[in-house]
Amino acid sequence: MSFTLRTYRDADLPALRSVLEDPAIVAQFDMYEGDDGAERLLGDPFTPADGVSLAFVGGEPAGFACAILIPSEPPWSMLRGGVLPGFRRRGIGTALHRRTADYVRTQTRLAGVRDLATAAWQPLEIPTAFAEHLGYRHDRWFWLMRRERGGRSPEPTWPAGITVRAFDDSDAMLADYQAAYHDSFASHYRFTPASLAELRAFTRKPGFRTDGVLLAYRDGRPVGFCRNELFASRGEIGTLGTVHTARGIGLGRALLRWGVAWLERETPHAVTLLVDGENESALALYRSEGFEVARTRRIWAQPVRA
Repeated sequence: MSFTLRTYRDADLPALRSVLEDPAIVAQFDMYEGDDGAERLLGDPFTPADGVSLAFVGGEPAGFACAILIPSEPPWSMLRGGVLPGFRRRGIGTALHRRTADYVRTQTRLAGVRDLATAAWQPLEIPTAFAEHLGYRHDRWFWLMRRERGGRSPEPTWPAGITVRAFDDSDAMLADYQAAYHDSFASHYRFTPASLAELRAFTRKPGFRTDGVLLAYRDGRPVGFCRNELFASRGEIGTLGTVHTARGIGLGRALLRWGVAWLERETPHAVTLLVDGENESALALYRSEGFEVARTRRIWAQPVRA
């Protein structure tokens, strides 16, 4: 039976939900699991709705794809998608990828997109072969680290001269978060600077919790932060950073312990975090706090073709 593809429209919300609820899709995209999973996908300010596509076979939802437009320097796009097991080996995945890559090339929301990237949890032979068939090449490894509940969880010990403030959603605190984030991650893999407008949009995403964000200050200046996220089956230290001038004093460890404690209060599930496989200092910190590698995520990339 043939298939059809179309750009997401508001009436397709039930179809998108049904795709994201499939166990095979959840296995790769658990950040979209749960009653608000589709809203999380559509509420991402970097994921425009006109870059989301759905596949149908005989009127039945069969798969999805989306483009995340990332205003890095240079800009790039992460392509995500999946086909339900009963509809695979029909060319749907290839067609969804072609449609989404074409969208990235022709869209006008973000100029100068240089690379396309895609990712999958490993080991999984089919996504690896599929990515390589489409011309992608290995770009990076990331590790999902997991900390089981009930282990040693000491209270954070804040270094001398450090004060902390709960995020209050004010413009001033958003600017502090921006400053600390940029200083912390400017040299990291595919760093994405964020404007205040983009950060404000991020705080409006479904599921964002202001009380899950903490900022650290020294001499009145922001020097670190921790932002937590809650998913249907796990909690996550979403982003944790310290500025260069505040490293080596134990601030990262204290922020991590605060994040673990917050997540263990807010969810019955394990605490996780995603870390760059080449960030040895972060890996050492997380291991020393009881985190262990649970899954490996592989990222592939290729240049945008004219």
